[in-house]
Amino acid sequence: MENKLTFPEEAPADTKITVGIAALVIHENKILLEQRADCGLWACPGGRMEPGENISLTATREVKEETNIDIEIKRIFAIYSDPKYGMVRRYTSDSFSQQCVDIYLLAAPLSFEIKKSDESLRVEYFALDNTPSNIAPFAREVIKDYKRNPSAKFTILK
Repeated sequence: MENKLTFPEEAPADTKITVGIAALVIHENKILLEQRADCGLWACPGGRMEPGENISLTATREVKEETNIDIEIKRIFAIYSDPKYGMVRRYTSDSFSQQCVDIYLLAAPLSFEIKKSDESLRVEYFALDNTPSNIAPFAREVIKDYKRNPSAKFTILK
């Protein structure tokens, strides 16, 4: 598999700011993860917000497209933008980097028939204490934060 995505530690001068939405889909102490086809790393399903969408619609659409799972949004869990958490990304086909402002929504599944898309190598539920070792840096941080405080009543900002 060709790695099409890298995670620079700093934002170079050519960096563009983008907004991403991801869903932290939790069911019976398990988390839904997808192994991304662009880098081979596991992450929460999500993607870029499209013009005219709100964050709930983006999360619902992305999870459905990437996993076939319907979700119910519970609340905003966290917002990450700091480069030290892997928020700067560069696709090998682009002439610029992206610093992502990723909004993670806590969600519950409403359906359970998983079907992966072309954007994923695999899609699976994992026990929160037994996630894969090859997790994308941005997903590693959100999973760590969720495990630390799953019932937090506040939004984490990093």
